[in-house]
Amino acid sequence: MSNPFADSHAAERMDSNPFADPAVQAGLSSHQHEDYGASPTPQSAYEAASAPANDNVQARLEDLQRRERELAARESALTAKQEHIRKHGRNNWPPGPFPLLFHSIEDEIPQAHQATVLTLYRIWMFLVLTLIINLVGAVLLLVSGSSNGGAGIMYAPVITVLSFLLWYRPVYNAYAKEYSFFYYIFFLFGGFHLAFCAYMFVGVPSSGSAGLINLISRFANGSIVAGVFCVLATVGWALEFLAFLWMYKNVWSHSHGEQGHTLAQAKQEIQMYGLKAYLFKAHSMPASANQTAQV
Repeated sequence: MSNPFADSHAAERMDSNPFADPAVQAGLSSHQHEDYGASPTPQSAYEAASAPANDNVQARLEDLQRRERELAARESALTAKQEHIRKHGRNNWPPGPFPLLFHSIEDEIPQAHQATVLTLYRIWMFLVLTLIINLVGAVLLLVSGSSNGGAGIMYAPVITVLSFLLWYRPVYNAYAKEYSFFYYIFFLFGGFHLAFCAYMFVGVPSSGSAGLINLISRFANGSIVAGVFCVLATVGWALEFLAFLWMYKNVWSHSHGEQGHTLAQAKQEIQMYGLKAYLFKAHSMPASANQTAQV
């Protein structure tokens, strides 16, 4: 018996349009949903591509912020250290009952440059030792009949003081503060020091040097003891010249290469702080931006 409620035109429509079948329509709908789930929309694809870029920018921002925090902490530590030295640092050099100034490589020089300044200090002390040997040699030259020793006696006290004030103390302050003026003072008088060492090595008669020429003359005259001290003095002047020349080049490379100090900057610093502040109150001057960034 036929169904009176059936659509009499359904079979006709199915014959003309096979996709009108409800089962086929359900299958197509399901397939479309699967395709949409498998293929991302343009917006989701853009978000997926931009996610790594955003992560990279965020990482760089966090790294920059970390560097800024480290720099601020180092600058704060440097300021506190300088303030402590200013308030509590007492004159401790030269050792003895009457120290004239405060000298502490560990406290005043950034750790990265402490080895350099310590080497320069040892070169200065070796200079003092060489001056003492030269003094003894000058005295022995006088005793052996030479007229060469008078000036040599004066070299020991005079050059000791001048070398400390004119090239060691400036390079000490240069590394402590990173100011151009101190570097140029060191380069100027350091050049004179190199010339002086070469002059003393030669040992020109009547120059006050127990150097090479006087060494040869003393052995030729049979003055063995004076000749031995002349040998020691000659070797001392040679070593002093070579060691100082090496450190002179290192300081020059640091000043002009790493830090970029110029003579124009030195002039500006003098105008800003005054010559008196540089020579007598260097410990109380603020550190330069270059030095703060390194500590």
